[in-house]
Amino acid sequence: MKPSRYTFLVVPDHDGESRRFSISRKGTLFLIFSSIFIFTAIIISYIYFIPLSIDYNRMNSRYNQVIGERIEVLELYRDLERMKQMEIVVQKALGMDLGENDSTGSGLTKMMDDYPINLSYLDNVPSLLPTAGVLTQKMIVSDEEETREHYGVDIAVPIGEPVMASASGQVVFAGWTTELGNLIVLYHGNEYFTYYGHNDLILVKEYEKVKRGDVISTSGNSGISSGPHLHFEIWKDGEPVDPLVFFPELNQTNISVK
Repeated sequence: MKPSRYTFLVVPDHDGESRRFSISRKGTLFLIFSSIFIFTAIIISYIYFIPLSIDYNRMNSRYNQVIGERIEVLELYRDLERMKQMEIVVQKALGMDLGENDSTGSGLTKMMDDYPINLSYLDNVPSLLPTAGVLTQKMIVSDEEETREHYGVDIAVPIGEPVMASASGQVVFAGWTTELGNLIVLYHGNEYFTYYGHNDLILVKEYEKVKRGDVISTSGNSGISSGPHLHFEIWKDGEPVDPLVFFPELNQTNISVK
């Protein structure tokens, strides 16, 4: 005859009162099978989910790597497009043939060396702040993949304010671009270029010569812009130069996030 109840005796290691627990047969079987089920579930979970967790971490690491590589490619593509744009507008301004086979930098360099531009050294160096305003964004050039580079400075200024040529030179581009809106690019000789972006009105034409201090546009909010401001860049020998080196007084109005 099977017992209807089971009695468990708990005896302490040290002196103390022993305890008895009486559980029905069904309750005892339920506890035994429940313990076996829970133990089996833990073992199966460990065998099944641990490899999944390892695979997830591996896939997540690879995903982050791919995202980083994509950001780097996009940044390189953006830099390449900007350099191509600068080369094309300079070629156009200097009267070069823009055939399909004439897109290399060697022809451009030779043409710039041969091009006579009657400017003194002091006149063609950016030395006049294009507009009066508040510095809201500094130049950012970084080797870090996550950093979005910013090749010039942003100067907050109301729409319609005069924008002046920072140095004497010639207009090599005056028109629309997706990123910088109404853009003007000046060539000053000695491989100096200046960019003036997000303009409202463009007051000069391509090939036109300008003097230092001439009003070339009015400030605006065109292109990809979060508010009215002038985007100002200085390039020398194909490399961006921090405008704050030329105009340290801008730091006195700096409200950019550091």
